[in-house]
Amino acid sequence: MKRCLPYLLFVSTFLSVDFLYANEPVLNDTVKTYTIGEVVVTSSTKETNQFRYIPAAASVLTPQGIAARQIESLKDISFYVPNLYMPDYGSKYTSAIYIRGIGARSSGQSVGLYVDDIPYQDKSTFDFELMDIQRIEVLRGPQGTLYGRNAMSGIINVYTLSPLSYQGTKLSLSSGNYGLFKVRASHYAKLAENMGLSVGGYYDRNDGFFTNEYNGKKADKEESAGGRVKFEWLITPNLTLNYGVNIDYTDQGAFPYRLYNPQDGSLQPVNYNDRNTYTRTMLANNLQLAYKGQDYTLTSTTGYQYFKDNMWLDQDFTDSTMFTLNQKQKQHAISEELAVRSTTANNYQWSFGAYGFYQNLRTEAPVAFKEDGIKYILQSTFDRLSEIYPTMPDFVVLDEQLEIPGTFKTPYYGAALFHQSTYNNLFTEGLSLTAGLRLDYEKQEMRYNSEALMRLGMLRAPNMPPVEIPLDPSVVNEHLSQDFWQLLPRISLKYACTDRTFTYLSVAKGYKTGGYNFQMSADYMQGQMQYDMMNKYMPSMAVEPMPIDSIASYKPEQSWNYEAGIRSELIENVLKAELTLFYMDIKDIQLTQFVASGHGRILTNAGKAKSYGAELSVQANLLPGLNADVNYGYTHATFRNYNDGQNDFKGHYVPYTPRHTFSLGLNYNKLFTSGWIDQLFASAQYGGAGKIYWTEQNDISQSLYGTLNMKFGFRKGNIRVDLWGRNLTDKDYSVFYFSSRNNSFLQQGKPVQFGAEITWVF
Repeated sequence: MKRCLPYLLFVSTFLSVDFLYANEPVLNDTVKTYTIGEVVVTSSTKETNQFRYIPAAASVLTPQGIAARQIESLKDISFYVPNLYMPDYGSKYTSAIYIRGIGARSSGQSVGLYVDDIPYQDKSTFDFELMDIQRIEVLRGPQGTLYGRNAMSGIINVYTLSPLSYQGTKLSLSSGNYGLFKVRASHYAKLAENMGLSVGGYYDRNDGFFTNEYNGKKADKEESAGGRVKFEWLITPNLTLNYGVNIDYTDQGAFPYRLYNPQDGSLQPVNYNDRNTYTRTMLANNLQLAYKGQDYTLTSTTGYQYFKDNMWLDQDFTDSTMFTLNQKQKQHAISEELAVRSTTANNYQWSFGAYGFYQNLRTEAPVAFKEDGIKYILQSTFDRLSEIYPTMPDFVVLDEQLEIPGTFKTPYYGAALFHQSTYNNLFTEGLSLTAGLRLDYEKQEMRYNSEALMRLGMLRAPNMPPVEIPLDPSVVNEHLSQDFWQLLPRISLKYACTDRTFTYLSVAKGYKTGGYNFQMSADYMQGQMQYDMMNKYMPSMAVEPMPIDSIASYKPEQSWNYEAGIRSELIENVLKAELTLFYMDIKDIQLTQFVASGHGRILTNAGKAKSYGAELSVQANLLPGLNADVNYGYTHATFRNYNDGQNDFKGHYVPYTPRHTFSLGLNYNKLFTSGWIDQLFASAQYGGAGKIYWTEQNDISQSLYGTLNMKFGFRKGNIRVDLWGRNLTDKDYSVFYFSSRNNSFLQQGKPVQFGAEITWVF
């Protein structure tokens, strides 16, 4: 104990929060009681450290924590994990996650998501209903050695309940203001002593929170439904089969953006005249076979994901008839991972594996120019050319509406080999070394096909109608490809002075793959049409468009991450704490920008950046049944070297990244042996984020804010009743900002919500 005293004194000076271990006491909150404790051995099928001793910044949310915090989707875990921020804006298509200053607004992702060890390969699928969850693990910092692509800032592992561990039937109904209504049902049963099956489903709706002034209707009404089937079979004492199917459907109004005046801070109501909606159908299958040998475990994990969505976007977000986008995506993705891991009691533990994936995404993204768009965008281009070249004829766009189609096929595939070793009690008791390496290969392709024809006339005399000139359709037929190779090393040194306290140092390389933009297609096609016209009638003035690969492609983002942490259970079963310090050196940081015309967004590489900060977590059992938790994260993410040709942003904060995240929580749970109720429970959570800069110029920002959520309920027999509230102080704050065509837009956070839920457990 003496060798641990300095660490205990160091940690005890801090307050923080995290559910770092999954062995917290489980109170009887239903008739059917299940305990999730020491069954949590590792964070994945390939990790060589037990989760509670993993040398990384790690958080785990248990079913009790999920229920107390009213976590129903990944967006709800914001603030409860230090330095994790997942804003709720736009639609379920926009699932941006930021950890430690690294994130992705549009294409790509910087955080990996796994559900029952199956990777979700597109962040368009990240926002779904969390139902009957066993635990949620979050590993912060690069995890590429074991998880590969796009795990640059962390990994989220979601595990669902097992029908072999828990049996029962549950039905819940919830209702609240803004037309909120939700029903959930699930059944877990053993088909035999070694075989279990679970079936569950949900339906969720609301009337929307923001009114579109143009038509007086709610802009963001939402309806969703889905279900899950899970089958587990212990074929032999050494061989286990797990199979799961998840399906999810969403139909929502979307993008309730409000016109914002940066000069006086005023906000106009949501006001657009064209359709803004998003629908998505999603299906996920997973099959896992695990064989336990005498000294090892061999696991095969196979996944298949399918999603199909349809997004209608009024791209000017005003009541003008400018232009619209109707983007449709369809994806098929398969993955396979083989991993073998040692299970001996020796000091040396090892893990080897191979991984492969294939993803085929087809996107149709036609942009339709309407009356005002033709007048103020297309026609104004020719008017400017006439001013520049006085000898040029006056051209007139004759189309009343012009559609520029675009079809993109973007197949990706890749493979990887990885290894990790851990040697415990190296040289001395309590000292361990973990080292790993991954060789990762990925090939990406983009096939872009489009054909468009603009009806163009020429004025020959004043007050005379224009004469239509013959033009051939402009055609784009491009096939691009790029290859990426990466070596992703990681090394960690850990010293455990007791089985409840350890410190660690780690160095890891982070990697986020490059890719292709396709929302720039209307801009590119518009330039091609202009070039074709000028080349035919005025070849001396024709300017050939830039090669599409120089516009469409962006490079990988890479980083080196340096981390030091200490984790301790200061008082057994009473006080747990964690402190982490980190520094990230980032190269070719990927930023989202709107194209000049405002027709779409692209990812670009923006030089170098650095991010450093601290994360603090504490969980304390204050009294029997009463526990408190605090989470705090600080991130200082700035550009080291970024000049866009017009501005030098060196030293400016990286946009969309909160400098602080925090949460404070109290949870009370009391059992009664006699009386009119069997159990009483209450929870209060106050969490928030800020300061968030919305632009590279750091001239527009959201200040630090917090929201209050509360829940109160009781149980009698197999019936439980809850009263709940979110943002109870009705805090006014913004979750998203962007500018397009010299207009600025904001989306506000959701207002105060409250309601009730009743649950039957049989």
